[in-house]
Amino acid sequence: MGMGRDVLVLGSNGFIGLHAVDGLRAVGIEPRCGRRARSNILGLRSRKAQMVRADLDAPDTLRTAMAGCGTVLHIAGHYPRTSHDPEGSVALGLRQLDAALDAAAAAGVRRFIYVSSTATVAPAPGGGPADESCVFAECPDFGTYHRLKWAMEQRVAAETRMETATVCPAGCLGPGDLRVGTSALVLALVAGGDPPHPDGVVSLVDVRDVGVALGRLCVAETLPPRLLLSGGSHRLQPLLERIADRYGVAPPSSPLPAAEAVARADAAERKALATGRRPTMSREIVDLIIHGVPIDASRAARLLDLRWTPLDRTIDDLVAWARRMRLLPPAPSSPTASPSVPLQESRP
Repeated sequence: MGMGRDVLVLGSNGFIGLHAVDGLRAVGIEPRCGRRARSNILGLRSRKAQMVRADLDAPDTLRTAMAGCGTVLHIAGHYPRTSHDPEGSVALGLRQLDAALDAAAAAGVRRFIYVSSTATVAPAPGGGPADESCVFAECPDFGTYHRLKWAMEQRVAAETRMETATVCPAGCLGPGDLRVGTSALVLALVAGGDPPHPDGVVSLVDVRDVGVALGRLCVAETLPPRLLLSGGSHRLQPLLERIADRYGVAPPSSPLPAAEAVARADAAERKALATGRRPTMSREIVDLIIHGVPIDASRAARLLDLRWTPLDRTIDDLVAWARRMRLLPPAPSSPTASPSVPLQESRP
């Protein structure tokens, strides 16, 4: 086993965070679960987790929460609600990250594992799937989310006071996505809607696999500087068409041209800022689809002995969970779905 048996999880009450808690317990670690004073802790309470206050905007709480910890697992990076203020979003994200790194150094933390995104993965020089070596030399000018994640990943890579690693999960799907983030397109389609979308390459991973990977990484003998987590890459439009077939709903409309998708997402976010509501179309998601690249996650599978959950099972479990949570209507009594339609065949 590696170092860092005492682990603090920042962002433990989030979608990935709760599964990371499960993954740590699977390797024999009972983590400290950092939480802000005002946050939804139902998932942590149901797990009877050990909770401590850890607020990225209150550095004293970070130092206290990290005292005696060998490893910090940071899954609480700034997530901008809209893309209208790139400079402000990057500044806030870096300020909060610096607070976590400084607190970790002051507390004598030996390992700092930062969870980022495959948004930071550059195209492979020779084409084909991109691996951990594929990094943008300069900040990509794709949108706020890409700029933010690139800047934060660069900051972690420059840290010298402790051992660091950056983990880049693909779009996470599976049970427990209460905020309906990456799963929004899938659930809207299964509900009978026709969500507008561009086409492009999307890389997806079961959130439970991410939790397993993070748990195993925390006890690994050595930390790789960067690790990609992806169960597979797919062209979005044929994937949505296969999902529609699988669940017996109307197929999606043709994809929007990239420029139109960006313009519609920007307009939806401007409206959301004016009304205080959630945007009906996310610029972040549009950018991720348009600029997505196929991912080679074989290194993580090899180093951590991972077996990626088939996409069929992931989406079936997501849909079943969403029906239980009433995020989707009950399954029709006379189903028209074709559960034998595989999803894994959709390749870029």
